[in-house]
Amino acid sequence: MKRFSYAVIAAVTGLLAGCSGTSSDLLADSGAGPAPGDDASATQPDASSSGVDATAPQDAGTGPDDAGTIHDATPDVQTGPPDSKIQCGSQLSCSAQSQLCCWHMGNVNKPYECVSDISGCSGTSDVPMTCSSPDNCASQGNAGYQCCATGGNFGSGQCYAYDVASVVACKPTCDVTDYEIGCSVQQQNCSDQLSTCIVSKCTVPGDTMCQ
Repeated sequence: MKRFSYAVIAAVTGLLAGCSGTSSDLLADSGAGPAPGDDASATQPDASSSGVDATAPQDAGTGPDDAGTIHDATPDVQTGPPDSKIQCGSQLSCSAQSQLCCWHMGNVNKPYECVSDISGCSGTSDVPMTCSSPDNCASQGNAGYQCCATGGNFGSGQCYAYDVASVVACKPTCDVTDYEIGCSVQQQNCSDQLSTCIVSKCTVPGDTMCQ
C-alpha cells in the first residue's frame, strides 16, 4: 500500500511540476516578461541578420491603406446635350436648358425677358417661348423635335388682325395650325415644302417662321 501511495504521490508531483511550467509560459505571452533565467536575446530576432536596417526610416506610404486609394484627377465632363441660346427679341438670348424667353406683349418698356420659371411669364399678355430653333429642342433632350408657335393671340397696332403666337415650344411635329420656327430664309428648308420661310413681324417678331 505504501509503495502504491509513494508512486501516486510521485506522479502527482511530476504533473504539478509540468503545470507550473505551463503557467510560466502563459505569463510570458501575456506581457509579464520572460521567466527568470530565460535568455531574452535568444528569443528576439536579430534585425541585422534579416537584412533590414532597423535605423532606416520606414515608408509609411507603402501600406495596404494607401494601396487601395485611387485619386481621381479627371475633371467632371458634361454628359448631356450641349446648351444653346433662345432668341428673345432682337437683343436678348436665353439658355435653352435653364431659362425661357418671356415676351411681354403688352409691355412697351420691357417687351422681352429671360426668366428661369414659367411663373415669371404668367401675365395676361405674356407669351412663353422655350425655343426659337430646333437646336433648342436638342439641348432639352428632344433631338429631332420641331420648334412650333401656336397662334391664338390677337395683335395690336401694326399687328392688328394678325395671328400672334400664344406659346412657342418644342413638339415632335408641329400641328397643322402651328407655325414652324427656326427655318432658314436662305435655304428655304421648311418641313412642308409648300410653305415659305420668312422673318416674322407679328407672330413671333424677329424669328424666322414657315407660313
